[in-house]
Amino acid sequence: MPLTRRQILTGACSVCALAALGIPTVPAAAAAPPDGVDPALFARERFLSHWNCTQAVLESLAPQAGLAPEMVTKITTPFAAGMWSGLTCGAVTGAMMAIGMRYGRASDGDGKATELTTAKVRLLVAEMGRQFGDLNCSALLGTDMGTDAGIKEAAGKGLFKSKCPGLVEAAAREAMKLMA
Repeated sequence: MPLTRRQILTGACSVCALAALGIPTVPAAAAAPPDGVDPALFARERFLSHWNCTQAVLESLAPQAGLAPEMVTKITTPFAAGMWSGLTCGAVTGAMMAIGMRYGRASDGDGKATELTTAKVRLLVAEMGRQFGDLNCSALLGTDMGTDAGIKEAAGKGLFKSKCPGLVEAAAREAMKLMA
């Protein structure tokens, strides 16, 4: 029986630890970062509370991208664990989506928007690659994230608590810089 994301991340952080760090606890439903809260830290805590990596990043950037958080939660469900195939890191994918929503072309003849979006995505990929090396989920975690066994292995090694939160925070932070 495959593990659910909630089962994997249960106990990832406690309300007391968050309060001690001055980080507000997040509601169980989709939400944008509260005023005054760093979106990158919000993304990290959303991920640790049970959202997938793509959901956490794009939801934290939803206001800047012009998206409703509820729609983000639904649309990003299939992008966890490198699109459930161990491919591109979901945190990076979420950051790309936010950039696309902010700058992407809205009509067929909007080549300038495509050029701007492409340039920003390339900067994101270059910076994330500089920080983390490979941007492939399976390579980042050292296990085949396209399989239930690989996901269980990553959970057993504590990677969803140790490695992924840093990727989520960094992807949100880099997208924020590029969207400023």
